[in-house]
Amino acid sequence: MPGSILGHPVLRTEDPELLVGGGTYVDNQQIPGLLHAAFVRSSEAHARLVSVDTTAAAAMPGVVAVYTGATIGIAPHHGFMTVGEAFARPPIAIDRVRFVGEAVALVVGTSKTLASDAADAVVVRYEPLTAVVDPETALAEGTPLLFDAHGSNLAIGEGGAGDGSEEFFAGSDVVVRGRFVNQRVAAVPMEPNVLAVEPAGDLGDGRRGLVLHAATQMPHGMAAMAAGLFGLEIGDVRVIAPHVGGGFGAKIGIYAEHSAVIAAALALRRPVKWLETRSEDLMSLAQSRAQIQYAELGLKRDGTMVAFRARIVGDAGAYPGIGAALPGGTKLMSQGVYEIPKVGVSYAVATTNTVPTGAFRGAGRPEAAAMVERIVDLAAAELGMDPAALRRKNFIAPDRFPYTTQTGAPYDSGEYDVALTEALRIAGYDELRVDQAARSARGDTKLLGIGLSTYVEVTAGGLGPEYGSVEIHADGTATVKAGTSAHGQGHATTFAQLVQDRLGIPMTDIRYVQSDTALVPRGGGTGGSRSLQVGGTAVYQAAEVVLEQAKALAAQLLEASPQDIVVNDDGRLGVAGVPAKALSWAQLGAAAAAQEAGPEAGPLFGAVDFDQPGPSFPFG
Repeated sequence: MPGSILGHPVLRTEDPELLVGGGTYVDNQQIPGLLHAAFVRSSEAHARLVSVDTTAAAAMPGVVAVYTGATIGIAPHHGFMTVGEAFARPPIAIDRVRFVGEAVALVVGTSKTLASDAADAVVVRYEPLTAVVDPETALAEGTPLLFDAHGSNLAIGEGGAGDGSEEFFAGSDVVVRGRFVNQRVAAVPMEPNVLAVEPAGDLGDGRRGLVLHAATQMPHGMAAMAAGLFGLEIGDVRVIAPHVGGGFGAKIGIYAEHSAVIAAALALRRPVKWLETRSEDLMSLAQSRAQIQYAELGLKRDGTMVAFRARIVGDAGAYPGIGAALPGGTKLMSQGVYEIPKVGVSYAVATTNTVPTGAFRGAGRPEAAAMVERIVDLAAAELGMDPAALRRKNFIAPDRFPYTTQTGAPYDSGEYDVALTEALRIAGYDELRVDQAARSARGDTKLLGIGLSTYVEVTAGGLGPEYGSVEIHADGTATVKAGTSAHGQGHATTFAQLVQDRLGIPMTDIRYVQSDTALVPRGGGTGGSRSLQVGGTAVYQAAEVVLEQAKALAAQLLEASPQDIVVNDDGRLGVAGVPAKALSWAQLGAAAAAQEAGPEAGPLFGAVDFDQPGPSFPFG
């Protein structure tokens, strides 16, 4: 085999076209006859819709149609996840608005400017209702309900923190307590939400159907959801995600605005595009975090951890979806990297008159790390211990793995002390502590703060298998396909590295295809830190399939045994120990093409759907 390219710096293969302006985003799509959509959004956090007067807007130049919740023709529906049937959201508000920014009308015009001007002419009358924006207040007795049919403002909850008594901390010499706010954040991708709909677009096989150009992390999932909402066969929906300017977890599933724009395009039988403004992005793209955490840690005087208990109050926003489930992930990961004999965590997630919450950058796991590490720092201060020493004393030891935490997380491996030791060495921790003490002793006006954090992640859990394929062409180049969908992470480069490592084909000769449901047959998409682990493994295993095929073909052409065929340092396949007797990938690809082609791509083609039995738990 040639020397491995893995672990070495390389130039990213996806960057040149972006650097010269050759990249294509949804807003760059040139679609004949394209109309433009603009939403009218609620200025009230909670109100009854008394009336939505679209008369003036409909009469303005360039306006093709104006829709309200009563005329859009799509029933309330859920997004990426259904928490409770009562929380189904109308694509456009019908008789009540539940957060500032909720769509109350949709204007379709011949230009974005004309549509936006007409949206300003829509007159909405509201009857304000009590707005509940704090999750703890929302759960209090007597607070007005957001969804009468649900019967409470509790979207989802789970016990497990014990009875609240001090008996939970029996054996502890010290109990430290803290209330931590993990504040609500907006995802703010560089490219806001955008969708271009072709109601009679090219499905890629000569048929016409619904084509969605979307900035999404999960094209296949979006296609399935759109098909379900509009009563279509999944094969009649094509989703294309070109370059995507960031997602971070917020660009998954179907948003209410997506379904409204699709409905308008289908009704008008014209292509329609919607592009959020930055202000709209902050009002309507799913936000995240939004937890209030009550944490308690019991310890012995020598720093040994005895018991950890937490109560978490989450904020699901106005229409609970996947954001309501994230405190469950926080609970799962709430033991952190520590050996704690007793752990109890409960959570309650409220619906409030705020932007709905969703996944973002770790989706429940960073919230757990923040909670645990803050209470550990409080404990170190209370005990007068060095924060690094307290952590070291309680790390789960390497010989304890595989290790299942008190909350059920099946940690596969861990060398927590090794990682912390190296981080402290690189930072010069001991010297920093000396400097810190000296500044305090001198009464300096500029003091030195030193922050410590250890954490354990959970990656690639719960989203199922991933597709990957490798095809060798007659000129020796390769095409790699994967069901993941990049939005800046470098999939094209990384997956090409995997193929070069296995086959010896230069990265520059590898073409990467993703994010088009007509070109990639299936895929789970990108989310949950799964792309390299699951998608990359699928591609790597597909390359192994191709390598076995190529060895068999080379053995046939070189009159040797397949077991004797190896990949030489120059990337050619030849007989071991006989470097002159070898074939290039171009020769192999041409020979394969000359043979009877298989049903998909001829003999030199491998496709794998890779899954794994559970998540992995990296740490740092």
